[in-house]
Amino acid sequence: MNKDTFYIEPEDDITDIINHIKASKQKIIALVPPKKLNVLRSSINLKLIARTAKMHDKAIVVVTTDPTLMKMAALSSLPFAKNLSSRPTLPSEFNEADLEYPAKAKKASPSDEIEINEKAAPLSSVSRVRTTNEDAANRANTTSNLTKNSTMNLDSEEVAKNSEDEEDFDNQPKKILTLDSLKNRIIIGVVAAVLLIGSFIWAFILAPAAKISVKIKTIAENFSENVSFVTDAKQAVSKDGKFFLETASLEKNSEVEFEATGEKNIGDKATGELRLIATFDMSTTTATASRPDVATVPQGSAFAYRNLNFLTNQEVKISWDGSISNCDAGRHSGKCQVAKTVKATAIEGGAKYNIEAVSSGWQSSVAGVEGYANSAFKGGTDKIQKIVTASDITKAKEKLTEADGVKEELFEKVPSDDIKIEDSYKKVTADPTSSPAVDQPTENGKAKLTAKTTYSVNYVDKAAIEEYVKSVVSTRLGSDQKIYETGNIFIEKFQNNNNSVTAKIKATLKTGPEVTEQSVFEKSLGKKVGEVTTLIKSINGVSDVEVNTSFPWVRQIPNDANKVSIKITVEN
Repeated sequence: MNKDTFYIEPEDDITDIINHIKASKQKIIALVPPKKLNVLRSSINLKLIARTAKMHDKAIVVVTTDPTLMKMAALSSLPFAKNLSSRPTLPSEFNEADLEYPAKAKKASPSDEIEINEKAAPLSSVSRVRTTNEDAANRANTTSNLTKNSTMNLDSEEVAKNSEDEEDFDNQPKKILTLDSLKNRIIIGVVAAVLLIGSFIWAFILAPAAKISVKIKTIAENFSENVSFVTDAKQAVSKDGKFFLETASLEKNSEVEFEATGEKNIGDKATGELRLIATFDMSTTTATASRPDVATVPQGSAFAYRNLNFLTNQEVKISWDGSISNCDAGRHSGKCQVAKTVKATAIEGGAKYNIEAVSSGWQSSVAGVEGYANSAFKGGTDKIQKIVTASDITKAKEKLTEADGVKEELFEKVPSDDIKIEDSYKKVTADPTSSPAVDQPTENGKAKLTAKTTYSVNYVDKAAIEEYVKSVVSTRLGSDQKIYETGNIFIEKFQNNNNSVTAKIKATLKTGPEVTEQSVFEKSLGKKVGEVTTLIKSINGVSDVEVNTSFPWVRQIPNDANKVSIKITVEN
């Protein structure tokens, strides 16, 4: 049957051995200790091993040639064997007199070697190594020789060597211990004791240190909440999801050159006189000399002859005092007509406005007043030039282009500590201005259309947003959890309707266990390495714990926090 062989390391403690027994999947477990292992020198530890084996239905065999350990194992109800191939000695078969010292130990013969097996039946007798008379004599000689020098424990090799050198030793001259030599030995002994004590203090008090590395596994979470914005900083309350909205703006002029398609005659304008006739109703008038009826013709009033417009050069007032004798333009059908003459000028240049005096075919822009050419209009000349038309401007607007990189330039004006709301980006173009203006002549038929565009984007304080996100998420986390990272914050669905500004904040969070240096200190100072690992790993979200001590013999974390370094790593 398969067995589990556990080679105990010098730094292993009783906890490590018991944990291995519990974790083993084999029914038979062979414990192979190194030389001078203190952990198995305790009868309490051996009894703990025996009890653990019984509780977990395991068969434990201690593999050793140390007589003391064999005796302690038997007293703790644990079988022992000299090697992994020899038959184990059961506690019921143990006889202290059968134990062999290292100097007398004999290698097990092939007939004695059997596999350590869970089903091995107890033997009626145990193979024992018998000493010969020669061995006994050698042991007696060795004992005598050791008595001459000093009392000390030797292993088998030392005994053999002493036997070989016995004759030379007896022939050497005997040394007499003097006072000076005694003093020297005392001084050497004191120095050795001080060094030993100093080494002990350094090794177990000053030198021990530890480094604890803790890895934390975080969990990604998505955040999404509706918020509102205000334009007055005093009204902003971050914890309630109400933030101060700021605006960055940029103005750019764009222009386009276009061809003017209109034409205008800018030659000299024809001038002459118009005779204006005002008609008054004689049957309804109340006019008197002091309060006459008056017909007013404003300056610039138009009178047209066959679509040729002439404008009056000044204001004219035609009055009638109610007297029939003053109807100088005639009267008929109860109407009185009064006339006045006014200078007029053609509305534009052109020879076509040079007309003879004509009294019919005129149209008036003033109600109750008629006009006609009292004399010929003269002086009009032709000079055709291109002018800007309304349709020219409409076509030019379509060619206006946005300057390159304006949006990027605007976004750079947003402070780095703030979050820009891209959904709020907009541009407003003012009515374009034409140079020359509509109906004005151009030079060489060229004109230019210029428009000023204002670009804007809103932004909010990033710190205020992060504070709000953390406050909302913290209410959903357990007391032993915390937020490790708040990233990818952006704002969407931005709406500005009737001074009500709303949007949705989205973010990605990383949460995990709240592990601090202080909490690690509390779980580790003064505790054994295995216990520290177990305590810290028990925290939900801790993925790995690694404890490294300064020296192999250090199996306990120092009580001094200055000798313990802690590294906490957050895994994504």
